[in-house]
Amino acid sequence: MHGLNVPTREITIFLPGLTLSFLVVKNVEELITDPADEDNIPLWAEIWPAARGLARYIWENITFSGDTVLELGAGVGLPGLVCGLKGARVTFSDYKPEALQLCLANARLHGVEEADCLLADWRDFKIDRQFDWIIGSDILYDPKFHPFLAEIFCHCLRPGGQLLVSHPGRPATFDFLKERLKENFHMLAEKIMPVTIEDPYFPHYDIFIHHYAMRA
Repeated sequence: MHGLNVPTREITIFLPGLTLSFLVVKNVEELITDPADEDNIPLWAEIWPAARGLARYIWENITFSGDTVLELGAGVGLPGLVCGLKGARVTFSDYKPEALQLCLANARLHGVEEADCLLADWRDFKIDRQFDWIIGSDILYDPKFHPFLAEIFCHCLRPGGQLLVSHPGRPATFDFLKERLKENFHMLAEKIMPVTIEDPYFPHYDIFIHHYAMRA
């Protein structure tokens, strides 16, 4: 379907006043080839609660009017798609080509034409563009990536640009945001977005949203 390298299925995403038909990987477990290889665990193939919370925050609170947005760790691209629906020119970035194929397929499915892709690893992130916004859902889950992400934030965000990150309350993420951003960023908003998913054991999440502006 849609020229993708992985089998897909459609799910429905509900946001207040918005219903999205969304393409996801049909069977994520089939993508696991070596559970011991961290780089190839298909985290990109899931829509995590943090992505749902960030998408809702953007849908309810932000209008872009042609601003450029870089989504880091885009996965299947839900928050970036919502940015596009709110008027952004979106660059989806991930280190898996299959993820970017799904991002573009979902963008086209909803008429978002102002979208492109960047295949890049945070540990070797080569791009000479700056963006009005950088967004990311649960990208700060592993402290070993923090130095690379801090550098990306500072180099890829224009002066005065804005940063949006979400997470499910991870202590490592709070530590990063408190210590690493204070020199170059100031906080605009912090909010908790409730998210409910179809999971019999853990259906309810409080997703933390952190909204910053880079010091000019």
